[in-house]
Amino acid sequence: MATTSADQQRKSRQDAEAVENFSKRYYDILDTRRHNVDKFYQNQAKLIWNGKEINGQNAIANYLVGLPPTKHYIYALDFFPMKDLFPDEDTTYQVFVSGAVVYGSVDSVTITKEKRLFSHAFILTVDNITSTWVIVNESFRFHE
Repeated sequence: MATTSADQQRKSRQDAEAVENFSKRYYDILDTRRHNVDKFYQNQAKLIWNGKEINGQNAIANYLVGLPPTKHYIYALDFFPMKDLFPDEDTTYQVFVSGAVVYGSVDSVTITKEKRLFSHAFILTVDNITSTWVIVNESFRFHE
């Protein structure tokens, strides 16, 4: 059976909703339940954090858990299908996020609570084993 234009549009809307929901959940987990962040990554994921390379799901989770408490503010989110690079993957997207983050808990006096602007780009796909959306590769950079 051939795929119709309506089918393609419906799938595109479903994927857009999934990407947006994933992104919202990801930042919510970072801000409120960071010990669960490992579930958002593929086993062989790679993170470039302000120029520092971190490889693997566990190493990334350990690094992120070690950061001070945060509150993220998302100003823009955009994403693009990567069908041209991965023709056999209908559910692989490059996601771009820009926003601000505040480090430190409300009662902290040792960490300056100023908003730091950031850019975050990641490759998001559906894991073949778990059938869940996961980050494969990402780059996070503060605007200095």
